[in-house]
Amino acid sequence: MMHPSTYCLVLWTAMTATTMAQAPDSLDNPFLPVAADDTVAESKPDVVDEESPEERMLALVHTEALPHFDRAEIFTLSMPDPFADDAMKRESGKDAFPVRPYGKNATVLQHKTLTGPRCDDLRKLWQDLTFDRNGGAFCHRPVYGLRFYRGASLLFETTVCWECQNFYLPKFDRQKRTFSHRWHGFVNDAHAKALLTRLRSELPHPQL
Repeated sequence: MMHPSTYCLVLWTAMTATTMAQAPDSLDNPFLPVAADDTVAESKPDVVDEESPEERMLALVHTEALPHFDRAEIFTLSMPDPFADDAMKRESGKDAFPVRPYGKNATVLQHKTLTGPRCDDLRKLWQDLTFDRNGGAFCHRPVYGLRFYRGASLLFETTVCWECQNFYLPKFDRQKRTFSHRWHGFVNDAHAKALLTRLRSELPHPQL
């Protein structure tokens, strides 16, 4: 029987291959910093009674069933007020990290790459978070950006905010058959503190 995480990855990969090209916010490389777009509305956690199967799978494959990765990039980010007009960088560039639900970019302060067993440790810390689909305050001030790779393929990119206890992950629109992004929460418990402690040990944040 196929392992749940493998099944999720296969489904997510198939969905991405068939629909990502149609997504309004997708480019040839959908992981580039976002261009300035003042028309992007603020995205808040989705509070719904039911999720579609695609949404459940997308959430699972980016949370408890996050697939194995062999390379991780950690970025320390600025902590601007997301509600200020000029708070986040609007231009693209190597020193910008996308905060996709806002359609803006945070400033990269430092960067570090992990490989080998340290990736396994980081993956377990992420999977151990107490995830809360509808949790997270209606704001996002990221301190760390994360990218997880398997070989040359980028599996997951997100920014994490411990003040609001949320991060972003892909969202699939069944009717439009397009991808966007939404917030997903986590509980600020011992597991969240353990992940933050590990990230700070790997790459201290100059503003914390």
